[in-house]
Amino acid sequence: MIIRNLENEIRPVIEDGRSLFLFGPRQTGKTTLLNMIVGRSGDILSFSFLNARLRQQAERDPGFLAQEISAAKPRLVILDEVQKVPGILDEVQLMIDRERTIFLITGSSARKLKRDRANLLAGRAVTFRLDPFDVGERATFESHPELPETLQRILTFGDLPEIGLLTRDGKARLAENLLRSYVETFLEEEIRAETLIRKIGVFGNFLRLAAEASGRILSLSELSRDIGVTHHTVASFFDVLHDAMIIEKIDPLLPAATRRRLVKSSKYLFFDIGVRNAAARQLSAAGIGPMEWGNRFEQWVGLSLLRHMRSRNMAGSLHFWRDHNGPEVDWVVELNGRWIPVEVKWGDTPRPRHCSHLRTFLEEYGDKASRGYLIFTGARPRALDKKILAIPWFRLSEIFPS
Repeated sequence: MIIRNLENEIRPVIEDGRSLFLFGPRQTGKTTLLNMIVGRSGDILSFSFLNARLRQQAERDPGFLAQEISAAKPRLVILDEVQKVPGILDEVQLMIDRERTIFLITGSSARKLKRDRANLLAGRAVTFRLDPFDVGERATFESHPELPETLQRILTFGDLPEIGLLTRDGKARLAENLLRSYVETFLEEEIRAETLIRKIGVFGNFLRLAAEASGRILSLSELSRDIGVTHHTVASFFDVLHDAMIIEKIDPLLPAATRRRLVKSSKYLFFDIGVRNAAARQLSAAGIGPMEWGNRFEQWVGLSLLRHMRSRNMAGSLHFWRDHNGPEVDWVVELNGRWIPVEVKWGDTPRPRHCSHLRTFLEEYGDKASRGYLIFTGARPRALDKKILAIPWFRLSEIFPS
């Protein structure tokens, strides 16, 4: 069993007798993590709304939940994939208020919860987000996490728990099939559920182009021209992906006091590089050139920064910084009122000349950013400047203050 960092945040909440939401994309291990924390003892009731019969029962008669819980008097109740029956959350609130029942609730999409204005138990449940493996978690099961071959495998197949374990064991073909099925299942379940049946073929084309454009500045007008649909339709497709936790929206850093003409459009990242590659139909390491490896590496570093903060429940955010006239910084972590600029370099020999944009950023915003970092593919850290340190990819977490 792989220990997840988020366990250290979740366990004290449960021990304090509080309910929680655990959101995250499909196959990130939400239910596995909760079962690992609380065990499988007889005083725990579990309901999975992926079960069609149970889901239909909950839709017909939400009160059944309170009746079964009142009869069993469990220590904990696990509700899996609650977005399938958002109306059940009113019953959950009643059980929390009247019976002090502790609920552990998982969900992999916020779309139906938003649309139905579901009761998100404000003040009654703590919310967490579980992502694919981060760097530290992978290091616990990879025999050589620092090797270039390990990074290449990650940038091809991604970090979903089951996929990571399969590729570690040399089962790449099975991993490929599962990733393709992941994308196809998403199309079938999420898009048809959103009554976009007549546009399912169009959405398939959109998904491929959106995956190819992952990590770049978003241009809705360009995508709408390529697909042959309206700007509004493309925007709605992105909303579906975002609400289903398939993509991450990364906003630009826009300091209030600046004379620069900064880019104001957002970027989108697919939540996992392997899923992105499968959606883009690029699920292979064969024939991939340095530019594409660099593109994947930059996206993966951004995702890894997000995962590090979320798995430790940090109140931080991720941005990028780009001047229309040239200077840009791949990622900027905003944490505790400070900025941590991060450049990404595909290569194992970083040079001081690779840091010119980091220097520009540090000179301009020295009141909020005291040090910059360059993430590269080599094996040992290098001091490139008094304020700039190059860090190997597998030690990426060292950019965060201890």
